[in-house]
Amino acid sequence: MIITRFAPSPTGHLHLGNLRSCFLNWIFAKKNKGKFILRFDDTDKERSKDEFVTSINSDLQWLKIDFQETFFQSKRVDRYDELFDKLIEKNLVYPCFESNEDLEIKKKLQLKAGKPPIYDRQSLNLSKEEIEKKIINGEKPYWRFKLSQKKISWTDLVKGSTEVDLSSQSDPVLRRADGSYLYHFPSVVDDIDMNISHIIRGEDHLSNSAVHSEMFQSLGSNTPSFGHNPLMLNEDGTKISKRNLDSISINQFRSKGYTTNSILSYMYSVGLNSDFDFQKIVDNDFNDFELSKISKNLPKLDIQKIDFFQKNSLRLLTNTSLNDEFPELSQLKITNNEWELIRDNIDNYEDIGGYLDIIRRNKIENMPSKEFVDILVKNIEKIKNMNFDDYINFLSDPKLKLTKKEIFTNTRYFLTGNNNGPSVKDLFIFFGVEGIEKIINEFKTF
Repeated sequence: MIITRFAPSPTGHLHLGNLRSCFLNWIFAKKNKGKFILRFDDTDKERSKDEFVTSINSDLQWLKIDFQETFFQSKRVDRYDELFDKLIEKNLVYPCFESNEDLEIKKKLQLKAGKPPIYDRQSLNLSKEEIEKKIINGEKPYWRFKLSQKKISWTDLVKGSTEVDLSSQSDPVLRRADGSYLYHFPSVVDDIDMNISHIIRGEDHLSNSAVHSEMFQSLGSNTPSFGHNPLMLNEDGTKISKRNLDSISINQFRSKGYTTNSILSYMYSVGLNSDFDFQKIVDNDFNDFELSKISKNLPKLDIQKIDFFQKNSLRLLTNTSLNDEFPELSQLKITNNEWELIRDNIDNYEDIGGYLDIIRRNKIENMPSKEFVDILVKNIEKIKNMNFDDYINFLSDPKLKLTKKEIFTNTRYFLTGNNNGPSVKDLFIFFGVEGIEKIINEFKTF
């Protein structure tokens, strides 16, 4: 059975960058009728916040990204301790005693000498007696995993044939001196215990995957299949940084009235080599999704494309689904006729209230000419029973001396008092006989 996972750190809100990996894992599991797991990497006690757990859960629920199980790494420390002891027994991890300052000095000296800043394994040469002496003297060790320094290769689900040379990697730190674990070890243990079959994440994790591959083997487990998607860049091609994460958070898009489908459609389309069919998201059809179709090029953030999907998504909503998507709009009591009239004019959420004000005559900004109003008032009995074409033909009589532009402009001002809005014909039909007669009567005192 295919089992994938999304393992966010609850140290911030969900944003387009980390949502992409979440989406790919979810859609891959969904297409293959597998299981999708949500796992919070909350071992960083200082930065992990309950508010972000709540926020991420809320965003995923809004996006309709369903997961079958939820785990918190902070509740699994005993399990990590159990398996870490086994690595100690196998001599696959070793204690280190350098301070952060010591490591920083080593790094600077290596760079100065033109060497890669890789840990020199000095602590690996300590004898058992030397280690015991340091511990007796009050020095607390941190622990590194001993890499084979071989080349690790695999067929990547996205990138194809992939190889990482572990001789160019530092032995990763698995456990701090205070006993807490860094990212690597809990992640691998969880993937083993949760039977994760496929791991899909950003290509910045390539070296991590090679390291983890050895850790899976050291714990007697098969290695999952890996897929590494290119990282999303800013619109100007620069790397997305922590400084602008709030602007692309799902929370921000929700607050601005974006639809679920607009965000999911964008996620589906990012990096695809072929044209994207928006209807697939609407129909929940992921059958032709293939990780191998994702472009190897780094995709750039494209807000205009999200806005394009937003427009299409809004215009596909019925009056019922509109209220389901935006419950707060129910207080506006939008009728089916009103929504049908304005729907094809809507580009964004803000347009909904604006167009409602126009067709409800709540936004009178322009008035028809007095001459035009006089014509309507004098001919009210004829006009109120005309269809739109007859109405236009009647006002086009040369005796009335009105140009087509004057007729349409003044009719729009007469019906809505506004420059913008649906077509004049659609407005005329919408207001109907009773509405037009009522407006003409309002203008009798004009």
